[in-house]
Amino acid sequence: MFDQIISTLEKEAAPALMSKLGLNQQQASGSVQAAASSVTDVLGGGDGFGMDDVLNLFSNARNNAGADGILSKVGDALHGKLTGQVGLNAGQAGSVKDMILPMITNLITQHVGGDSNKLSGLLQGLGGNAGLAGAAKGLLGKLFN
Repeated sequence: MFDQIISTLEKEAAPALMSKLGLNQQQASGSVQAAASSVTDVLGGGDGFGMDDVLNLFSNARNNAGADGILSKVGDALHGKLTGQVGLNAGQAGSVKDMILPMITNLITQHVGGDSNKLSGLLQGLGGNAGLAGAAKGLLGKLFN
């Protein structure tokens, strides 16, 4: 599922990054990959996020404080990757982050839509997410007992 999301992001974001922000193809592709790895790193790290916060982030509901915290961590990771790996300056990285972060969040929301089963599948697909995926399984198991 995550691969499909990133493929869609590449198709939508890369042309926008090039036309609106003046990035070249390599920078645009690198920015998309940085966004994908930032989401994977933050959600895959199980940084003490509650499933309810992650589910809130990827739903159409207004973000709660926990969801905003997750989004902030993803944004910080993305900014660091854009400057460190893609080679953008801080101003470019900020503009790219501001454009691409809502895009990836919206794409994941379209796939998850506040559904805990779909979220669990996505998290398991990210790999290395033992903490959060385990929490998802535990919560889902409790729902069906």
